[in-house]
Amino acid sequence: MQEIQCTEVWGGAGACDVSVMLAGVRGECWSRPFRGVKQGGDIHFLSVCGMSILSKVVLADVSGHGAETAEVSEIIHNALVETIGAHDNSTMLHQVNDSFLERRRGAFKFTTMVTAILDSRDRSLVYAYAGHPAILRGEAATGHFAPVRSHENGRGGIPLGVLPGTEYSQHLVQLEAGDVLVFYTDAFSEAPDGEGGMLGAAGLAAILEEPRTMAPADLKAHVLARVGENLEDDASLILLKVL
Repeated sequence: MQEIQCTEVWGGAGACDVSVMLAGVRGECWSRPFRGVKQGGDIHFLSVCGMSILSKVVLADVSGHGAETAEVSEIIHNALVETIGAHDNSTMLHQVNDSFLERRRGAFKFTTMVTAILDSRDRSLVYAYAGHPAILRGEAATGHFAPVRSHENGRGGIPLGVLPGTEYSQHLVQLEAGDVLVFYTDAFSEAPDGEGGMLGAAGLAAILEEPRTMAPADLKAHVLARVGENLEDDASLILLKVL
């Protein structure tokens, strides 16, 4: 179990498969760059405030995959480290977007991102999207998984790296003890559904409901067993259970 203290961060790009404990949540962080390359990959970033009250979770998906995304991944990760003290998702996304545009070199790349901050005192979650798939919430009371949406299509906001000065809105949801939050990149929602289409958020939610458990490690193993061989992109999955 990797315990994250104060300003420590578990993050970066590249492969990982670790159990994590933050303020008010514990769970699993799994990431695999496309075809096992060592450069590039999705950006995962988890941190806890100095008072061990607020936990921040960020997941970002750079367009493209592999070595071609390495530079962008490094820029985005550095910008996240610089804004580790920001406890407002809107401000953080705005700052990371502008920092990305200022530092980016080479070919155009955009990045989708989801960022969320959990207050362990009352289990409230504030979150924001920059063109990223919506968080899936599994309700402890029912075992049902559904997107935590900000817009009808579940992808609020403009991806990072498109327009300078972009403003992002954040939203709040009240969680309950035992709820599970699932952050993922679109390699999972775009995996084949076996009928000629893609899983989508609904298909992924249905897979999460199959084992009838809310244990993050078991859910992770089940999802990877069902779709792990069909992931055609950098892929990341973060599952956190609310304490």
